[in-house]
Amino acid sequence: MERLLRPEQLDTDPSSPSAAQEWRHWQQTFENFLEAVPGEKVDKLRPLTNFVSPKVYEAISECTTYDDAISTLQAHYVKPTNEVFARHCLATRHQQTGETLDEYLNALKVLAKDCNFKAVSATLHCEESIRDAFISGLLSPAIRQRLLENKTLDLATMFD
Repeated sequence: MERLLRPEQLDTDPSSPSAAQEWRHWQQTFENFLEAVPGEKVDKLRPLTNFVSPKVYEAISECTTYDDAISTLQAHYVKPTNEVFARHCLATRHQQTGETLDEYLNALKVLAKDCNFKAVSATLHCEESIRDAFISGLLSPAIRQRLLENKTLDLATMFD
């Protein structure tokens, strides 16, 4: 059974647009593999080093614990998302030529994952909607880009 769960070697470029997605998938398959390995006291760091490429190993070579290595790889592959930019991408995403309605809806759901939606008051929701509409409707791409570079942005600080 453990042969079926054996992960591929992690050799993903951290600067790749799909790096976070590939890392999350690889991490889950590796965890599944570790659960299938017999024995209660398995040193998880040792098999981890066997399932990463030499390039990836360089990032964790000085880690002394499995948890430290996983945290290092997590930081290496999963970059903090820019909520303002993620919401702009969601708001401006249009159905592509040849894209089915189901594919378009799924693409929107994927984009929404990075938007950091949470329960908010009607006032805050209104302000965030105005901010998003303001950014999307700007004529100047340079101003839009500057605003989208902010990880957090509200109406009060947008004009400071």
